[in-house]
Amino acid sequence: MHLLKLIPQIKTNYMNIRLKKQLCLVSVLMVMFQANNLFAQNNQSRSQDTIDTQVVSIVKPYSPKISDAFKLKKTPQMGISDTLQKPVKYTIFSIPVASTFTPAKGTSVSLDRQKKERLFQNYASLGYGNYGTILGNLYLNHPLGRGERIGGYIAHHSSQGGIDGLQLDNDFSNNSAQVNYTKNSKAFVWNSDIAYQRQAVNWYGIPFETTVVLDPKQIYSTIELGSDVQFTKGLLQSGKIHLVRFSDTYDSQEYHLTGETNFQFDMLDSPIYSSVKVDYLKGSFAKNYNGLETQNYGNIQFSVAPSYQYIQDDLSVLVGFKAYYLMDSEQNKNDFYIYPYVEASYAVVNSIVVAYAGIKGDLYQNTYYDFAQINPFVSPTLDIRPSSTPYNVFVGTKGKLSQSIGYDLKGSFTREQNKALFRTHSIQNFSAPNNYNQGNSFGVVYDDIDVINISGALEIDMGQKLNVRLKGDLYKYTTDAEPTAWNLPEFEASLFLDYQLSDKLSMAANLFYLGSRQDTTNFEELIFPEPITPNVTLDAFLDANFQISYEITNQFGAFVKVNNIANNSYNRWNHYPVQGFQVLGGLSYKFDF
Repeated sequence: MHLLKLIPQIKTNYMNIRLKKQLCLVSVLMVMFQANNLFAQNNQSRSQDTIDTQVVSIVKPYSPKISDAFKLKKTPQMGISDTLQKPVKYTIFSIPVASTFTPAKGTSVSLDRQKKERLFQNYASLGYGNYGTILGNLYLNHPLGRGERIGGYIAHHSSQGGIDGLQLDNDFSNNSAQVNYTKNSKAFVWNSDIAYQRQAVNWYGIPFETTVVLDPKQIYSTIELGSDVQFTKGLLQSGKIHLVRFSDTYDSQEYHLTGETNFQFDMLDSPIYSSVKVDYLKGSFAKNYNGLETQNYGNIQFSVAPSYQYIQDDLSVLVGFKAYYLMDSEQNKNDFYIYPYVEASYAVVNSIVVAYAGIKGDLYQNTYYDFAQINPFVSPTLDIRPSSTPYNVFVGTKGKLSQSIGYDLKGSFTREQNKALFRTHSIQNFSAPNNYNQGNSFGVVYDDIDVINISGALEIDMGQKLNVRLKGDLYKYTTDAEPTAWNLPEFEASLFLDYQLSDKLSMAANLFYLGSRQDTTNFEELIFPEPITPNVTLDAFLDANFQISYEITNQFGAFVKVNNIANNSYNRWNHYPVQGFQVLGGLSYKFDF
């Protein structure tokens, strides 16, 4: 009888093991299949002397707008506790559930409870502000059955521009949509999603008055497909596959496919981790900056990253390495890279003072999508190649001064090879004008750089009542070939504050400070008898933003956002001033269906 009772459990375990093996095999086969197809396309295109590849990159266009598109929104990576990572909530206001204990004289004790707050699955908001700014969002989340959900969102953000003193249009728009599916079981959690984004910006940063007729509009289109699975038990921990197709108005195309599998097992009561990854990139630009020929790029990377973790009392040591095999499909060359991955920490005073140090390195796959996200005013003629960090040596201390206050102080020295730097393109001959070759776009130059960084972060987390995050970074750059580290600041800082004033009223504020940067304005020799290349210093700036929200009912709310409170006319990028004082008001609605 006992054996018969165990048969169902044995079958369940066997099926879970088979599922893990099958999913792992499917993930690997999908990556190999996609890579094989992409290689086949590449070989075919070469035989025909045509480019039949497409570009996949996602870009966040310049948006001198209410949503702080120009701001370096970097959340301090405290690494102190899990409380710093909170789930996304669609509710703007959180009402604490309280219960009061009231003993009545001569009777038994009773419990007086407040009505429990209802949580809604869906959220919508709509707002309008100066500069003709429109902001709209719709988030949906619907259960399909036990452990299954489907959700998604639609978002719109646009502005009519209106920056003073410009010769060209400076409006922008950003439209995006996503659909996602989640399956949650005892053995695994599976997520899949598909997303689309359309972003429109203008190369409006003309550095001089001109009579040349230009169409400065650039439109980025992004399609993303992704799927990942996480297992609750066993050797195989997770696997994922991700495909991004990025394109623009100028026939640029990029495909970026990644597949990764992670493993974990124990040895001598200590975990050993390992990941295997395939990274495939293929793209093309219709022409180079001089307009002479098609510009192609692409490579495939195979990597493995094993590591061993030793934990003994207050000491934790992680030792491993990352190995890459790089096959450049355009340069017809192969390279092998190996990087250290060592990190140790020791609790000097429990969790109050934790000292840590280490050395890490990595190979980074630069893409058109990534560059356009950072700087939406890049030209569709970029030089795309990987960047390497042979080593990053760091030492620091972190901890918690109290249950709600955490800190992190760190110093590091980094060697970066083929570091990508944004620099203003040269102004070409007026007899052959182009929409982006009049000093109003940016290219990418590469250099080997040594970077000294000192950073500090402080977080105050008092639950739903108050949250404050402060972070600052000081940099020192030493370049090999370039005269300076173009457009990299020597200092940057940020402050984020969220405060619940009452059950219905909340506020948020943030401050961004970016130090001065160096750029250049180049005039080609065809225009002037001698080339003129003066360096340009972009002034440091402080940008302050504020938001207040009020819950009218448990479903309806109102909000007001104010950006660039000081009305500073600063340039995040050379020749690109931002919008001044911005205010936007709107309504929000939570619902179920």
